[in-house]
Amino acid sequence: MTSPGADQWTPENRKRIESLLEGPPGQAVFDFDNTLIHGDLGEACMYYIAFQGLVRADLDEFWQEIAHPSLSNKTLEKIRASWDRNQAFEDLQAHLEWVDELLGLYESLVKTAGLEQAYRWTRSLFGNQPEKELRSIASYVFQDESRMPVDFEELPSGRRIPRGIRIIPEIYQLIQSMLSSGWTVRIITASPEPTIQSVIQHWNLEEAAVRGMRLKRKDDMLLPYIEEPMTFGPGKVQAIRELDDRAIDFAAGDSFTDLDMLRAARMALLVDRGKEDLRGLAEQEGFLVQAFDVADPEGNKDYRPVGH
Repeated sequence: MTSPGADQWTPENRKRIESLLEGPPGQAVFDFDNTLIHGDLGEACMYYIAFQGLVRADLDEFWQEIAHPSLSNKTLEKIRASWDRNQAFEDLQAHLEWVDELLGLYESLVKTAGLEQAYRWTRSLFGNQPEKELRSIASYVFQDESRMPVDFEELPSGRRIPRGIRIIPEIYQLIQSMLSSGWTVRIITASPEPTIQSVIQHWNLEEAAVRGMRLKRKDDMLLPYIEEPMTFGPGKVQAIRELDDRAIDFAAGDSFTDLDMLRAARMALLVDRGKEDLRGLAEQEGFLVQAFDVADPEGNKDYRPVGH
């Protein structure tokens, strides 16, 4: 279960997981963002799409889709007016400020409508993209973010977005041990399914092992409509049951959105990112709780700012 550089397990957690692996193989399910990796690949792809001018704001449908009861019409009208003035991206600073405002809508939804509504809203940014292109974006972003410092980058408004992705070696090795022992391993994520499928080979998993947020499609074009269940909260468990009705023997996740999945498993692991309320709840539930420090947080100093 361990390899050089993958030794942060607490003695008790190591003992319990090794005991699990000594038994018969079963079904294991993992969240992806901040569970298999430090960082969030889905959000990183969203940032890339926005900064590279790939958002389909040229379509009237886009403006209809980003509307939400929690967002004021005045704010949306201001953002659309900014877009209309600079569609050709002739003013790069104006484009950067527009993207800053657009991402502010996402943050506003997280605060006022909750994380699930914010995740659902991102369909507007990922929609009307060819799946092939989204896969290429995800592969590129994963490689690019893997060499960047794990840090934050500040936008014109002072808003900060996270940068840098790292594979968590302990989770990587756990998955390899499970695979070699005959376990079925699945990845259940709220990120768009193609983004995670495009990189999952790094864990020696097939694309079919990934169930993420599915957008409806027309030929290769992804549409801004979600195919239910949304892989969030109880929807994660529903998605697992649709794939395999066997017991969930092991589950791992890092957030409140994973709780239903963790509670449905015989053994659950919370990847502890310092959320005291979540950690306390996990301890009450009898979950394994494990923190992992970031390896090589400095990365390669030769990196590009997000807006370039």
